[in-house]
Amino acid sequence: MVETYHEINSRFRRELAELHEEGETLNFCYQCATCSGICPVFRYNPKYNPRKLVEGMLTGRKEELIHDPNIWLCTVCHNCTEVCPQGVRVSELLAVLRNLATKAGNVPEHLKAEVKVLLETGLVNAPSKVTVSRRAKMGLPELKTADPAEIRALLEHLGFVKLTAKEGKAVKEESGGGGQQ
Repeated sequence: MVETYHEINSRFRRELAELHEEGETLNFCYQCATCSGICPVFRYNPKYNPRKLVEGMLTGRKEELIHDPNIWLCTVCHNCTEVCPQGVRVSELLAVLRNLATKAGNVPEHLKAEVKVLLETGLVNAPSKVTVSRRAKMGLPELKTADPAEIRALLEHLGFVKLTAKEGKAVKEESGGGGQQ
């Protein structure tokens, strides 16, 4: 097996520590792979490997990470954080990575589509026509939603609409590598 070596850049570690109160915990990681061993996503998709992502944070591979589609696979179950013997806040660090990717315009298309539905309907997952029909047949009331105009106004005020509409480097839904513990 050929190993690829990367120059270590500690600036990214400092940036993560400044961006999130739990960012300092990254420095405690000794790459034991306990996070990968407990991860339900890694179990079914070895392309997603929390240990490899943390290694990228430790070595300063910011640009590579914010363009890696695997950062979006975390389900935020916090299992990794719960079992880490060093107390590294892995799921929080991945959330910081996602925020950095979003600011750079690197949001997967399926998430952009969800934002569009949220802005149009006030729901992340609008009920299907089948669901609406079945509810009517069962005598159930229509599902109430927030006013989409209010949702849009709130998200625009927070800068969310502008942030998710940003165009960056395309994020591919599939990625190779990263499956080793």
